[in-house]
Amino acid sequence: LGDLLSNPNPTPAVELLVRVFTYLTQECAWPPERIHLFGFAQGGTVAAEAGVQWWRKEQERVRKAQISEVGDSGTAAPVPDPRALGSIVSVGGPLLSYPTSQPPCPTPVLLAHRPSELPAGAAAAFKKAYSCFTEVSMGRGEGMPRSRDEWEPIMRFWSEKLARRQMDGLYEVMSGTAP
Repeated sequence: LGDLLSNPNPTPAVELLVRVFTYLTQECAWPPERIHLFGFAQGGTVAAEAGVQWWRKEQERVRKAQISEVGDSGTAAPVPDPRALGSIVSVGGPLLSYPTSQPPCPTPVLLAHRPSELPAGAAAAFKKAYSCFTEVSMGRGEGMPRSRDEWEPIMRFWSEKLARRQMDGLYEVMSGTAP
């Protein structure tokens, strides 16, 4: 209901998200790199923790495929690579776990926060969990980004990470470029 939880436990929400990712990728054939997460405060924590759990599950899937490498025909079956999610944006939501998976998750992560929002060591935990980590301070105040200056780093991050669809009759309009 929007109340701040003093001792949050994101485990049920993280498990649900990972089940949703599994359904989307297996049943709907949705590419994991097209799944992008955004969360504010505890929602940011859930998004970041879900990214870590997904990466662990993918590494386990690859390990199992390596063990059963030989197919029915006696020839070596191709071993899949672990698949990362598209991106994660957490606004003021730290990781609660201190993951040490090797290699770290390659999902690009942006942590946007106010100076006093995060506990000490929050950025270090993200750096251990994610190999592509960016941190942005939004300035004084509290809550969600409110101004263009506060939203601009998030929008720039998304502009670099979100996939562009190529369709007939669709043209990209770019300002500041010569015809």
